[in-house]
Amino acid sequence: MGAIRVRFDYSLVFLAALAVAGCGGSGGSSGNTTPVTKTTPTITWAAPAAITYGTALSATQLDATASVPGSFVYTPALGNVPSAGSQPLSVAFTPTDTTDYNSATGSATLTVNKATPTITWSPANLSAGTALTSAQLDASSGGVAGTFAYDPALGVVIGTVGSTTLDVTFTPTDTADYNNAIGSATLQVVDATTAVDFGTTYQTIRGFGGSEAWSSQMPQSQINSLYGTAAGDLGLTIMRLRIAPTTYTPSTQTADTTAWTAELANGKAAQQLGAAVFATPWTPPVSMKSDSSVNSGSLNTSSYADFANYLEAYVKYATSQGVSLYAISMQNEPDWDPCQGGGPTDPRCYESCLWTGAQMDTWVANNSSVLTVPLIMPESFYFASAMSDPTLNDANAVNKVGIVGGHIYGAPPYYYTLAKSLNKDVWMTEHTVNLASGETTTQSIADAIAAAEEIHNSLTVGQYNAYVYWWLVNSASLNYYSGLLDTNGNPTFFGDALAQYSLFVRPGYVRASATASPLPGVFISAYAGNGHQVIVAINSNASAATVPFTILNATVTSLTPYQTTATQKVAEQSVISVSNNTFTYTLPAMSITTFVQ
Repeated sequence: MGAIRVRFDYSLVFLAALAVAGCGGSGGSSGNTTPVTKTTPTITWAAPAAITYGTALSATQLDATASVPGSFVYTPALGNVPSAGSQPLSVAFTPTDTTDYNSATGSATLTVNKATPTITWSPANLSAGTALTSAQLDASSGGVAGTFAYDPALGVVIGTVGSTTLDVTFTPTDTADYNNAIGSATLQVVDATTAVDFGTTYQTIRGFGGSEAWSSQMPQSQINSLYGTAAGDLGLTIMRLRIAPTTYTPSTQTADTTAWTAELANGKAAQQLGAAVFATPWTPPVSMKSDSSVNSGSLNTSSYADFANYLEAYVKYATSQGVSLYAISMQNEPDWDPCQGGGPTDPRCYESCLWTGAQMDTWVANNSSVLTVPLIMPESFYFASAMSDPTLNDANAVNKVGIVGGHIYGAPPYYYTLAKSLNKDVWMTEHTVNLASGETTTQSIADAIAAAEEIHNSLTVGQYNAYVYWWLVNSASLNYYSGLLDTNGNPTFFGDALAQYSLFVRPGYVRASATASPLPGVFISAYAGNGHQVIVAINSNASAATVPFTILNATVTSLTPYQTTATQKVAEQSVISVSNNTFTYTLPAMSITTFVQ
């Protein structure tokens, strides 16, 4: 039994040896297995070319490569804007084959040069003999914060007409990333003389005014303040009435005139003080409209003739009330829907009716002949010529238009070439100037200056024959404080600005040629009529401006200035002498001055 046990043990040993040797009939090799070590990839990253501060890192700088496929994560990352100086860059590489390759890192150094700000500069012309201001010394550094040092400096007077060089040195606040910069500009020094040529004339002035819409019957004291010419009055010469919507019976061509009486009383009172009165409908009667509402909608084409008769019924009723209308409009703001978005129940809604230019042309050509006073149209919200061009280009309609009127909400005054070529009067029939400090009960001289500049542009750029403001009187209940009179009936700064024109430039005067802006922020216009010469000068600058005037084609020996400033309201000044048709006057800061002979 013992021998048998020994032979069996050796057999087990032999089998185990075969297994270890890889035998067993498959013919495997013999020997021990050796562990395999992962390889670390080689990172190649040449030093990037220098960049300038403000340049974001891109693939141009972050362009490391590896000896095997994989992904790179850079620090700082793509898109980072490094500071100026020598900046370290690093990269972490992860191989695609993580079984056989290790992760790896790399680094490089990037030189970031300081940026030099770009100086841009286009100084406004300077009149000889005046001091340099921020209008000339207004260089820009492209948004980089810092300080400017000018040569010559602010306040230096330049006395010679011609070109001169201005220099500036810019010192950045961030000196770590930016270099100092220098710049220069050429300044044109011009002759400041304002030429006023009364021998060259333009449009005839019909007047200045405002609207009494929705005012009910105004106190006579307010009418006197607005349309009177005594000290403290505004001297307006135009009133715009609202034609309140009412019922109309086509078969008898009669209207319920009850709603018209109060506002016509305002027109009568103004007319008795010499004002021209015209009237505007905000909407036709609801029976004529597509939506049967005073708000929005349009005039039914089947009611075109009835609407014309309705307007003529107003003309006749106005006459019966002692108001001889200068003109009548067909629609207030036909291209503006005040109810848009909120619908006709929106509290911001008010009377309105929408037209197209083609529809207005059709109505004027076919229906307006019944009117016995001149027609005003289109009274566009934006003074859009597209609303009146079809009518003015229609031979059957153009002669039925007496006045081309429009509003300048969102549109600055412009010269309406087509209307002027047809010898049509062009009136600005509504606009309100926003308060400089927001909607508040308090106005400032800045409001007067803004209004005066708008009137100046309306008369000189647009060459409008009339300027008609929006509401005449402030309304506390409507939070409206941009009127010409305050709630106590006293002139506001807006009223003072208009009075600087309306008191002295009367209906029938003509506008004469004048240097429109002899100095930055100074605006000049001139007028003549009834044996008088009038010059209106606006200084919108925060400092006084001295302006020499030369008068041509008129003999002027003296002028009386009337002035509005922060502390004076259309105040008469001392008479100034005019020698050889020349004079020099210093306009106070933020002022309107009207010179009258």
